[in-house]
Amino acid sequence: MIELRCIVHADMTQPLEDHFCELTRSPWMLFNEKPSAPHTLSGFFDSVSEAADAWADLRKVFKKLPETPEYATLADRDWKEAYKANLHPWQHGRLHWVPEWRRDSYAAPDGDAVVYFDAGLAFGTGDHPTTRLCAMRLIDFLAGKNAPAIRVTDAGCGSGILALSAAKLGCGRVFGFDRDPEAVRVSLENRTANALPETAAAFVLAGLENGLRDAGSADIVLANIISDVLCIYADNLLAAVSHGGVLALSGILASEQDTVRQLFVSRAQAAWSAAPAAVECRIMGDWCDVALFRAN
Repeated sequence: MIELRCIVHADMTQPLEDHFCELTRSPWMLFNEKPSAPHTLSGFFDSVSEAADAWADLRKVFKKLPETPEYATLADRDWKEAYKANLHPWQHGRLHWVPEWRRDSYAAPDGDAVVYFDAGLAFGTGDHPTTRLCAMRLIDFLAGKNAPAIRVTDAGCGSGILALSAAKLGCGRVFGFDRDPEAVRVSLENRTANALPETAAAFVLAGLENGLRDAGSADIVLANIISDVLCIYADNLLAAVSHGGVLALSGILASEQDTVRQLFVSRAQAAWSAAPAAVECRIMGDWCDVALFRAN
């Protein structure tokens, strides 16, 4: 395994993170050991040539990156430990996301739901605030409800972790879709790894317009997608929410919260023939969500 590494200026970390969030499987990792330490960008590849090509492609988008990063060869053990060290179990309410290698050592309380993952550096392991914000909306929405009667749509499902969470929490109809074939493949793979039957969560290849149409009306629509795309498909997303349901939008920078919120509130008036019953926002680090609740 080849590790490619360089120090990046703090001003570049957010644009780089935004770029990586659009990838279903990303070989890149950004980290800094403490607030005063510099930010480090690392990439993990099977060969030097693959690493060099990936770096060249990344520099086409981020021209301020250095021409030549550092290269290091990692033994299989070093590689596995490198990404394991950066992924930890996460819990909200009775939902737990647990790395596969912690399956035998992590004990969740009886009655809680556990989703296991082992996706290396794949976006969608639950390690990103945007994914966690969506999961928190799902769990909060289900509180006090009859889960088997709840219909869930995961728009732009990535690795499927949100849809699988809904299935593990007992939701009766779970439909996930993504326009990336690799995302659908990984989602199906993760469904099998979590011992869920095909009927527990469906995953299909589709863009937002067709995917939302095929999914039909849902009680909760989860859309963890960059804000520009969310805004383009605002009408489609709003139309997919049933009466009494919620549209949970994530993938939004905290600085974009007001813009996204205002657009969706104005569009809801037309799509729902009424203003949202409530609108809520949460901030986690540099990211936020926007949740719009439709009246019964």
